[in-house]
Amino acid sequence: MKLKLPYKLRDNQEETISSIRATIGNRNHIVLESPTGSGKTFISLAATLPFVIKKNLKIVYCVRTNSQQKQVIHELNQFKKAGNQIKAVAIQGRDSLCPQQKDDEELKKSNWSEKSKICKSLKMQTKIGEAGCPFYRRFLRDTRSLIDEWSAEILTAQDFSKKAEAADLCPYELNKLLLKEAQVVIVPYVYFFEEFVRKYVLGWMGTSIDKVITIIDEAHNLPDWARSAASESLSLESINRAVSEVRDYGYLLPNNQDPVQFLNFVEASIEKLAEEHILDEEAEGHLPSHIVSPDSEVATFETEMMSLGKMTLFKLKQNSTEIAKMGQLTRQYLLDHGKRPRSYLGSVGDFLCRWLDSIESHTIRLVGKEPLRLEKVCLDPRVMTGFLEDTAGVVSMSGTISPLDMFRDLVGLRPDSVLERKESIFPKNNKKIVYLTDVTTSYNELNRKSSTWDKIVSKLELITSNFKGNIALFFPSYKLLESALQGIKIKKPIYREYLGMEQEELMQTVESFKSDSSAVLAGVMGGRLAEGIDYPSTTLEMAIIVGIPYPAPGVRQNALQHYYDISFSGQGWKFAVEAPAVRKLLQAAGRVVRSETDRGFIVIADSRTGRFLEYIPELEQSDDIVSEIGEFFEA
Repeated sequence: MKLKLPYKLRDNQEETISSIRATIGNRNHIVLESPTGSGKTFISLAATLPFVIKKNLKIVYCVRTNSQQKQVIHELNQFKKAGNQIKAVAIQGRDSLCPQQKDDEELKKSNWSEKSKICKSLKMQTKIGEAGCPFYRRFLRDTRSLIDEWSAEILTAQDFSKKAEAADLCPYELNKLLLKEAQVVIVPYVYFFEEFVRKYVLGWMGTSIDKVITIIDEAHNLPDWARSAASESLSLESINRAVSEVRDYGYLLPNNQDPVQFLNFVEASIEKLAEEHILDEEAEGHLPSHIVSPDSEVATFETEMMSLGKMTLFKLKQNSTEIAKMGQLTRQYLLDHGKRPRSYLGSVGDFLCRWLDSIESHTIRLVGKEPLRLEKVCLDPRVMTGFLEDTAGVVSMSGTISPLDMFRDLVGLRPDSVLERKESIFPKNNKKIVYLTDVTTSYNELNRKSSTWDKIVSKLELITSNFKGNIALFFPSYKLLESALQGIKIKKPIYREYLGMEQEELMQTVESFKSDSSAVLAGVMGGRLAEGIDYPSTTLEMAIIVGIPYPAPGVRQNALQHYYDISFSGQGWKFAVEAPAVRKLLQAAGRVVRSETDRGFIVIADSRTGRFLEYIPELEQSDDIVSEIGEFFEA
């Protein structure tokens, strides 16, 4: 059966679809940078669905946000309306789908791991005829009729959940049931890039990794997400809660030793490491790798524990294992008594076992403050993404993924991957991007001259007072955002983003700003206001990007740059500093023009911007910013 397209193809779309099809036909990988409005979701599906139809492959479409998932569902339904027989399922976790948790406080407060254990216990109770879970009961009867009934529609995860709950069915279990029939599965990153979760998903799908075409949406986020997902930390708060757990349950180590004493040694070791390795103005300190001699001049967690507790490395590992086992006992006891199976003791023990198990070349070890903690930081995204080599093909796409070869190398795609960069389809005179040469947010300049920041504030006041429409101000950090809003004099209403702002409040702020006609929206580059949100038509006509969002210097950033220097032939600065900064900058700039009819003016307030012509070829130097803005909008 030939794929029927829901839209008439533009020339550039046809070209891109052909390129993707040729790439997947060779089981290869393609990295695609294509601007807003080019129809990346539609293009990727149009290119890959024929392989589902003809070769019985499956598509796993990886997204980062709910809005991206909804867009994929929308496009798949357009393909269905065009006459294609497509079955697709959007996956979300128990956190979003479990209807039982609405009336169960223990479930509501549980994390994903605890929810999984509770769910397993409830299902077992249901199977043996006890109360269990009322939403699971129907699954013990005719599953075939459920599959036939529910495969007919392609629903968003939210609509699917509401419909299933209304039918007294568990959305999560129903989701899993439908995966075997699905040709396209839309998943959050975690469901495909976390190895143990991926194995479950592939099992539910009834397929193997070599029969999966992978599409990665907003792929520029993947390297940072992968490194973060592969990192872990242990805080003093967790240790203190573990101490309380020992006292509540009366646990003892072998030879009747008190585990509290051991945990106190852990806490004291972290405190001593912080004193020795964290410089006054730093937030973190770099810990050396495994040094097992208590007499070593350089302290590690191992040496501090061996010295304080007068124990061997073997004893340290043994006690950590025993602590982890106690945690397992706590979890089982709580589960048996209908409570969430949370064990801080188990979390501490598990972390210590992994910490002591080995030293990986792709990680660094840190001691940090605020909060005081041990942290194991992953430097290499390929730890999470290396399996992509085994898939039937990969489409990685974003509007801001340059340099393409850097992304290819960072996530471990094939060396001969196809790299394609598409130009914007919008009229060039609908957008202007300029930079100011007389201001900068350079750390050295801000510290050296108080007038540097005053000049930035004056420039922001000048521009905002001479433009009537909606303006967005995007800063490199919350610290600079706060400083600006405290000192700036703007007569327009200001809608702003706060650190830790709840999603609901954030979206209310966005909607209030959009409903205004002459207001200021203040956020940070890399934040939620600067990525993934559309501001159509006149809801946003100008963006002022205040400074270059270079990563904050420190031991973590230095280690990352050093690692990339070694791993990628001296490309540390480009991979770890320059390219991430440019991507954040371009994501923020991309909020202004979102359709062929939008018009927008972008100002980058930093003299250092001229070095980025490689990434922003349309960039111009500003000589008279107020006149240039007036001329643009009067044209």
